[in-house]
Amino acid sequence: MKKWIQESLGKVEKLFSRRKKKTGYRSFDPPFRTAYGDKRAEKNKKRRLSLSSLVQFFSRKKAVRDQGYRRKEPTKIPIMKIAVGLILVVVVVVGYRIGQGWQGWRDVMPVLPMFQLHKVTVDGGSTIGESTLRSQGGLVLYRSNLLRLDTAEVERKIAENPWVSSVKVERDWPSTVIVRVTEHEPFALVYRQGQEEDPGLFYMNRDGKVFIKVGAGMDIDHPVITGLERVKEDERRREVLADILGFLRQTQKNNPNLPKQAVSEMHVNHIGELVIFLVEYPFPIFFGRGKAETKYNRLVKVLEVLYKKQEKEMQISRVEYIRMDYLEDKVLVAQSGSG
Repeated sequence: MKKWIQESLGKVEKLFSRRKKKTGYRSFDPPFRTAYGDKRAEKNKKRRLSLSSLVQFFSRKKAVRDQGYRRKEPTKIPIMKIAVGLILVVVVVVGYRIGQGWQGWRDVMPVLPMFQLHKVTVDGGSTIGESTLRSQGGLVLYRSNLLRLDTAEVERKIAENPWVSSVKVERDWPSTVIVRVTEHEPFALVYRQGQEEDPGLFYMNRDGKVFIKVGAGMDIDHPVITGLERVKEDERRREVLADILGFLRQTQKNNPNLPKQAVSEMHVNHIGELVIFLVEYPFPIFFGRGKAETKYNRLVKVLEVLYKKQEKEMQISRVEYIRMDYLEDKVLVAQSGSG
C-alpha cells in the first residue's frame, strides 16, 4: 500500500512538472502579436501549472524578454551637448567683443536709467564752454548712457575744434563725464596773404602751429608775423620760424626794456631775414638770422642806453635803424643828424 501511494504521488508530480515548449514568433506590437504554438490546440488543452512556477510567480516580478520589434525607449534630453554648445557660443561672442574693445561691448550693453548722463565736468578749458564741448562731443544730458558711451568717439569729435590741443574723456560713475581738455594758447599773430593760402590774420601757439583764424571780438594784442609765406623751402621756413619763436620766448622774461607787448611786428624780408618793429618807435631792427637769444640780450642792452635820453649822447628818438649783425659781436645804431 505504501509503495502504491509513492508511485501515485510520483505520477502526479510528473504530471504537474510537464511544460509545453514555446514555439512560433511573438511580437509586442499589438497588430502583429501572435501566440506561441497553435491557439486551437491550446483551447482543447488545460494549462498545467507546477508548484515551483506558482512560487516564482508570486515571489518575483514577471520577466519579459524582448523579441522581434524593440520597445520604444524614453527620449533623453542631451543636457551636456546643449551646455557645451552654449559655452562655445559665449566664448565666440566674448572673443569677438574683446577684439573690438569697449567699442564692441557698448552695443550690447543695456540702457540702465541709473547710468544716464546727468553732468559734464570740464577740466582745463577756458575759451571753449561746457555747452560747446557737450554739443560737439554728442553728450546729451539725461539721454546719453555711460555704459554705452564711446569715449574715443567723443574725443575724436571734440578734437576737431581748432582751439583743442588735446582732450581726454573719462567716466565718473554712475552719471558724470569728465572732459580734460588742453587748449592752444595764442602766442603771436600770423598775417597770410596771397591766393595759395587762406588770407587773413591767424593765431599761432608757442610751438609755431597756426590753429585758428582771428574773428571779430577776438584778442589781437600780440606781435604780428608777416612775410612768412615768402619762404617756400620747408627747411629754411623752419629755421626762420625757430628764430621768431626763440625771440618771442626771450621777450616773455619781461625785461622792462623789451617786453613782449613792446614788439609790434616781426617781418620776414625777401632774403628770409628777420626785421623787428617796436610799438612806440618806427625804426626797424635788422635782426638777421640765427642766435636769437644772444641777439636779444644785446638788443636789450642797446635799448637800455637809448632809453636814458641823455642830452649829449644817443637818443632813441633820433635812431633811424639798428643792425644786429653788422659785424661779429657788434651792433650798429644809426641815427639822424637832427632831433
